[in-house]
Amino acid sequence: MRKKLFLFDIDGTLLSPGPVSRRTLDRVITDLLGQSPDLQYEDVAGSTDPIIVQRALRKIGVDSGEFNEWTSKVITEYLKRLPAVFDEADEPFVYDDALILLASILEQDNAVGVMSGNMQAAAEIKLAKFDLLQKFPFGVYADETDDRSAMPMIARERAWDVYHEAFRLADMIIIGDTEADAKAAVNNGCKSIIVSRRKETWLKAEAAGASLVVSSLADVDLESFLS
Repeated sequence: MRKKLFLFDIDGTLLSPGPVSRRTLDRVITDLLGQSPDLQYEDVAGSTDPIIVQRALRKIGVDSGEFNEWTSKVITEYLKRLPAVFDEADEPFVYDDALILLASILEQDNAVGVMSGNMQAAAEIKLAKFDLLQKFPFGVYADETDDRSAMPMIARERAWDVYHEAFRLADMIIIGDTEADAKAAVNNGCKSIIVSRRKETWLKAEAAGASLVVSSLADVDLESFLS
């Protein structure tokens, strides 16, 4: 029986996409609607892809009644362009501290999955670039819900399908890099490990109720989460 279920966020946690994803999405919106939303880190951090697109549409003045139609069009085009753009880009990189923690988690026979605000196709493109896709037997993505706090329950069901084990919510640990990950954990009775890769993240994550905030995932005392 596996000890715990660890759910990894992707962007900012497992890897840095650099500006590639944000830049590609911005270009798609500009091409389709004739105006750039000038997406910044603050517009995308901790959000799901559909929410990011709707935020961008709002910035350029698109009527909210047209959000669903344009969100679908933008995401469809974004997913068409991302594979070639991301594969060719030099900016993305994987975080060594995330690889260290992931290896420790797997060595101690724990279950793992992905819990990401990316659409599944985008997530798989990013993970595959660094040979990480095969490390995770399942994932929960923005295709299923744009509410990050709804993802842990879906992950619990998915883990049963894959591992044939029922994990208590208290035995699930969300690993992310924003307060949104901490909130999702708190809202579901899970634990969370938040890596603060930006100075402003630390206090926000603590305020959101993170179980642990670290500057590097290599600093995590894994045993404290396995007891």
